[in-house]
Amino acid sequence: MTAQSAATAPDELWRLLQQCDALRTFSEREREALLTAIPHEPGMGVRRFAARELICRKGEYELSLCIVLEGCAAVVNDVDPALPPTAIFMPGSIFGELGAMRGRPRSSDVAALAPTLVFFVPRHALKYLEVNEYARNLLAERYREHAVRAMMHQVDLFAALPREFIDRLIPHCRIERHDLRGVPVVQQGAEGTGFYIVLDGFVQVVRQRDDQQNRVLAYLREGECFGEMSLLGSGFAWASVLTAGKCELIKIDKDGFRELCRDFPAVEQRLREVIARRQEQENRVTAELSELLEKSGQLGIIQAEALLVMDLDRCTGCDNCVSACESLHGRSRLIRNGVQIGQYLVPAACRHCDDPKCMNACPTGAVRRRAEGEIYFDYEACIGCGNCAIACPFDTIMMIDTPVFDAAQARKSAIMGREFFRPPAPESREEPVGLLGQLLGRGRRKPLTRPQPAPAEATHVPSSYPIKCDLCDGLPFMGCVHSCPTGAAMRIEAAELFANLHVVTSRAHVRRVEEAG
Repeated sequence: MTAQSAATAPDELWRLLQQCDALRTFSEREREALLTAIPHEPGMGVRRFAARELICRKGEYELSLCIVLEGCAAVVNDVDPALPPTAIFMPGSIFGELGAMRGRPRSSDVAALAPTLVFFVPRHALKYLEVNEYARNLLAERYREHAVRAMMHQVDLFAALPREFIDRLIPHCRIERHDLRGVPVVQQGAEGTGFYIVLDGFVQVVRQRDDQQNRVLAYLREGECFGEMSLLGSGFAWASVLTAGKCELIKIDKDGFRELCRDFPAVEQRLREVIARRQEQENRVTAELSELLEKSGQLGIIQAEALLVMDLDRCTGCDNCVSACESLHGRSRLIRNGVQIGQYLVPAACRHCDDPKCMNACPTGAVRRRAEGEIYFDYEACIGCGNCAIACPFDTIMMIDTPVFDAAQARKSAIMGREFFRPPAPESREEPVGLLGQLLGRGRRKPLTRPQPAPAEATHVPSSYPIKCDLCDGLPFMGCVHSCPTGAAMRIEAAELFANLHVVTSRAHVRRVEEAG
């Protein structure tokens, strides 16, 4: 059975919502604002799930907060079928705050154990909850604890440590958020105040040499750490660390972290190995590479999850890639100029950013991510406002007139032999049945059905639509790569451009499309 929208009278819905602690202190005005918004906010509302049905799937970029109203749901553990569920959600429970508040993929599967009603609040509609101070603080505290726990399991530094370590660590942690590039987090030569782990986004490591030259040494991303030298070394920062864009950091206070290092000596030993590697790094970065790293950060190349590059040793300048892009999309999303890194040209095309400002600027949630990580437009929800194009700092989104857009969709329809106006839903992945599979009676996994926007009273057709590179989403090939006669056009991850120097780690969320034949 597929999840269905559930019509619930406002008074009954509010009675069910008040089971959730976060909503119990709402004023009458806040309550009315929330209930009034439901029919008008895309993706916001109640969904009904049958027993054994997946509510959300691990890895999906479904950026909604979920509140259980009736029934019961549980986290499905696929590691060991003998283990019990790691969490059970009863009426009033909240889950999904990491995706809704951080924009990251679901960290686990959640399935209904009985017929279940769930209230979805998409990321762009969290304002209706956070307007209440108590709800805002409660969600922030839940987010802090869950984000720290989830991250600590991913950090190599803390691998194989007992649960006691994380339990003791959490009270010493706080989350810092930065929205701009170039914000100093640590200053070279300053006394250390804490140990940092990158929760989301990137930071840039810069060291001033004895000759007073600044060298960009590396970019650190999700799961990587800094600040260890000032805590275990001289007590002063060896290099400066600046934000490379919007990012979130976990800061662990100095005294608490030192105490944990004394009680868990394996952590200190691993950190000293990190210190040795980073001191060696300075000798590998030349002035020329440092300048290129700085420029790459400014242009969003470092932060990219998928880059279109052209091997200049193979490129003949035929422009087949540009023509193919224009034929498929109505106007070329590819401009064959940009920054050169070694033998590769990085042209102006969507980078599927780690921190997509287009997604954050969309008022209806029409800019979305697939499970594989590529950013695409849900044209059902698009109102043609152009906010995404304005917000893109790299000018890779453009608005095209609706007739031109429709003609391009017709060409794709002819290629695929089906109606193509809206991007297809993510394909079902056949994965093994894990824990709770027997309890849930689950066979092959079904595609996750998402809450859909409320139907509009009248069909609105925008005068123009946004387009950008979406890796030719839904097509069996990428037009630019497929049309290149020499194989010069290719998709790679940013770290591959600097792989030999280890200045950016490779942990892409976006798949790399392989060409057939």
